[in-house]
Amino acid sequence: MTLYRQPNLANVHPDLVRLAQDVGSLRDLIVVQGARTVAEELTAMASHHSALKNPMNSLHVTDPVKRPLALAVDLTPYPLDWNNLSDFQDLGAFVKDRAAALGIAIQWGGDWVSFRDYDHFQLEQAT
Repeated sequence: MTLYRQPNLANVHPDLVRLAQDVGSLRDLIVVQGARTVAEELTAMASHHSALKNPMNSLHVTDPVKRPLALAVDLTPYPLDWNNLSDFQDLGAFVKDRAAALGIAIQWGGDWVSFRDYDHFQLEQAT
């Protein structure tokens, strides 16, 4: 199996890197994004790809003092079809199962009620 765009895991918490690598060893996976700059988060907010009002509330955004590593990562199935919700739901369930097996507590954006973010995974203790 292949973990596509693995360099996007730079500056991401080691537990999320370990999880992404584990999942990528078992099925094809794309790392869409890990760490973001404030400017990148502002762009995501402006394009309605983020429901946040303050970019520093994003667990993707890093800060040398407050959050040196991203505590969230965006993962998608490969091949990617943004309109194939069942692929995202299958991946979400698979990642959650692998996280439990590895002892990594995560939250999946696909479980959220107000803003479903099917490619978003974050460390649970980070919320």
